[in-house]
Amino acid sequence: MSCVWLIQPRDPLIFRDGKPFNATPGAQAKSLPFPYPSTLAGAIRTREGMAKNGHFDSQQIERLLQLNVRGPVLAALDKAGEVEAWLFPAPADCLVIQAGEDAKQGKRLWVRPVELPVGTMTDLERLSVVSPHPAVKQKSHKAAPHFWQWETLQTWLKHPSNDTDAVNLADIGMAGLTSESRMHVRIDAETGTADEGFLFQTNGLEFSSAPQDSNRKALSQLRQYALAVATDATFARGIDFLGGERRVVQWRPSDKSLPTCPPEIRKAIITQKHCRLVLATPALFAQGFLPEWVCQQIPELTVKIVAAAVGRYQAVSGWDVKENMQKASRRLAPAGSVYFLSLEGDARAIERFIDAVWMQSVSDDAQDRRDGFGLALLGAWDGEIEPLEVKK
Repeated sequence: MSCVWLIQPRDPLIFRDGKPFNATPGAQAKSLPFPYPSTLAGAIRTREGMAKNGHFDSQQIERLLQLNVRGPVLAALDKAGEVEAWLFPAPADCLVIQAGEDAKQGKRLWVRPVELPVGTMTDLERLSVVSPHPAVKQKSHKAAPHFWQWETLQTWLKHPSNDTDAVNLADIGMAGLTSESRMHVRIDAETGTADEGFLFQTNGLEFSSAPQDSNRKALSQLRQYALAVATDATFARGIDFLGGERRVVQWRPSDKSLPTCPPEIRKAIITQKHCRLVLATPALFAQGFLPEWVCQQIPELTVKIVAAAVGRYQAVSGWDVKENMQKASRRLAPAGSVYFLSLEGDARAIERFIDAVWMQSVSDDAQDRRDGFGLALLGAWDGEIEPLEVKK
C-alpha cells in the first residue's frame, strides 16, 4: 500500500546541477531549482535498505529497485506541519504575460494546437503547432509562477482559457524555492585556522518563504514547505541526510494523499474523447520528448498525440550503486510539459486510461516509472484545432 511521506529540511538543501565542483579555489556547488525524482528514489531505497547496524545492505538492491516512488511534489505546510496545499509545476500550455505597469499582475493565455496557413512548413511531421489564440508578440512574464497552487491548476485543467482581466501572480502560485548561498573554508585541524586557498561556495534551496507584504523579520510568518513522495517502502520515520553537503531533513508519514482526478475532468475526457496530459515531474522517453508507453498501455484504446507544448530539455545522470559506475547522461522532457491527446475507444477503455495515468508515472521504461519519472495529470480538451489568428 502506498503512503505519502513528507521530507522537511532543517537546512537549505543542495541538489547538484552536475557542473564540476572540486578543490579549485572559488569553486561553487549550485543546486537545481527542484530535485529530480531519482534523487528521492535513491534516498528512499537507501533508508529502506539500511540494516540494524546502520550500514546499507547491498544484498537487497534487486528488491529495492522494485519499490515504486511517485514524486516529488512540493507541499505547503500549515502550523501543525501537515499538508495545507499542493503545488505543481506550471503547465507549458499557459503563457503568462505582463498586464499593464504592475509587475505583480499578469494575464494567462492558453497555448493550444492551431492550424497554420496553407503553404507553411514545419519540422514537426504529424504534430500540430501550438500557440496562443490569437497569437501575441509579448514574451513570458519575468515573474511568472513556476509552481501553481493545486486549486488554481485544477481550474486550469478543467477550463483553460485566456484571462480577460489581470490576475495577481501570487494568487496563481509561487516563483519557486528561494536560493541561499553560503561561503565555506577548510579548517586546519591542528591550528584551527583556515587553509589558504580552500574557499568555496554552496548554493542551496530554502524550504520557507515570507508572505507578500509581511514583516520578514517575524519568523512566525514564514510559510514552510516540504517534499512529498508516495511510495510502498516501509521504513521508519526519523532524521536523515539528503542531497549534497549532508543537509539534515526529517522524514514523516502524512495523513494526506496525492490529489485524485476531479469528476468533472473525468467526465469531460470520456465525453470529448480528447485530453491533455501534463507532466508533474520530468519524464524519460525513448523518442526524446514524445511518449510511447502511455499510448500503448490500454490495448482497446488508440491514443494519438496531436500536439505538444514542451520546454527545453533537462539532463540527468547519477551513480549506479548496483553496477558501481556512473549512469549515462539522458535527456528529460521537463515537468510542466503538456501533450494533447486524441482517444479512440469506448468509455470503459477511456476510464481505464484515466485510472492508469492520473498521478502515475508514464515514462517509457519500467524502471524509470518506478523511479518516479513522468508523474502525470490529465486535463480537458475538446479536440478543436482552429486556424492561427494573429492579433494586429
